[in-house]
Formats: sequence, C-alpha cells, structure tokens
Amino acid sequence: MIDFLLSLPTWAGCLVAMLTAAVVGLVVYLVSYKLITKYQSHDLKDPITSLFRLVGLLVSLVLALAFSEVISELKKIRTAVAQESVAISDIYEVLKLYDIERTREIRAILIDYTQAVIDDEWPALADNRLSRRVGALKRQIVEAVINLKPTTPTKEVLLSHVLNDIDALSDHRILRLNSALAGPPVYLYVIIFGFLITMACFGVYRPQAPLVVLFSLYTIFVGLVLYLILALSDPFQGDIGVAPTVFEHLVETLQSEIR
Repeated sequence: MIDFLLSLPTWAGCLVAMLTAAVVGLVVYLVSYKLITKYQSHDLKDPITSLFRLVGLLVSLVLALAFSEVISELKKIRTAVAQESVAISDIYEVLKLYDIERTREIRAILIDYTQAVIDDEWPALADNRLSRRVGALKRQIVEAVINLKPTTPTKEVLLSHVLNDIDALSDHRILRLNSALAGPPVYLYVIIFGFLITMACFGVYRPQAPLVVLFSLYTIFVGLVLYLILALSDPFQGDIGVAPTVFEHLVETLQSEIR
C-alpha cells in the first residue's frame, strides 16, 4: 500500500490517502456507534468522552512530532546533496590548479559522473539502490587521480585535497542510500492506531450531519499529513522530496566551461 501510494503522482497519492482515511474512519465510527449504543448510558458516555479528548491530544502531538522529524531529516539530505555538489566542484577546480592539461580527461570523467548522478543515480535511489554506472565512473576517477605523480610539494597538497573530496563523495552517496533504504517511521503505526482509537471514541455520538462533516474533515486532514510523512520519509521516490537540481546546475556550469 505504501509503495503504491508513493508510486502515484503527488496529487493522486494525496487524494487516495485522504479518501482511504475518510472511508476507514467512517467504518470504524459506524461500527463503534453500533456497539456502544447497546451499552451506552450516562455513566459510560462521560468516561469515553474524556478518553476521546486524551487520545485525540496524544495523536495530534505524535503527528506533529513525526512531521517535524521528517522535515528535519529532509533538510539533512538536502544539505548533504549540496555538500556533494560542492565537493565535485572543488575536485574540478583543484585538478585545474594541479595541471590543467594532464587532468583534462579526469575532469571530463568527473562531468560524466555528475551527469550520471542525475540520469542514473536518482532513478536507482527510487528503487533503493545505487547506480552501478556512477560507481564505475567514481572508480575511474580514483584510479586516474592515484596515477597522478606529484612533482612538487604544492601538487602533493592539491592531490591530498582531491582525495579527501573523493572520500566525501563516497560518504554522501552512502548517506543518500541509507535515506532511500529507511522504512516508514515506527511511530507512523502509532499514529494510525491512535487515529483508529479516536474514530472509535466518536461512536458515543449519534450520527448527525454536522458531526459527520466535522469528523470527515478530520480524517481527510489526518490522511493528508500521513501521506506527507510517508512521502518525505522516502525523499527519492515520488514527486516531492529531494531533486537533483543542484547537480543539474553544476553540470551546466562545468560543460559550459569545457566548451
């Protein structure tokens, strides 16, 4: 169900999530109402109403915490992507300083690597894996850089900077993979359970048009937030999340310089 939702366009995923939450909430409410009416009394209604308020408050709190956490993780991934693009740019510029002619081929491979991140790595991350082509291009860069023989202390320092930036590329790739492999947050199931309990507590109230409209709006809102939490927890799948925009700008800049 989760993979199906994330495979849909954003508007369709939101719609399906909201409709699903509304239907499930309505069914739970009606079943709860039928059961409660058999035993309902004044002594029963007040405790259930108190429970309803408490559970609703807890669900709202966990929902807010979950949403804030996925937003925080999303910011970390975007920061890592930006740092990765900076590392690529640094490698390119330092190689020019090292020897603009001898490193021309390495810099061309570096541009191919950046383009492959856009064309191959991002679709691969949507399938929870890394691109083999990107990995192969990275190995070519490493081998070519290692084969450079610095003849001056300055070139040794420059080569050391390049190797450090290449290590940073590996770290950022693993971070992206870990984010792609991360499953839905555990507390998401707590939210769903609390949502069902809240809808069951609605059963103490007789179905009336204003009440049905209000709890329908509530279920739609919860469904929307749950969808956003799911989508943002897997930032490389679906229309929202992290896009390779920074790499696209970097490739354009480097290619224009080559031309």
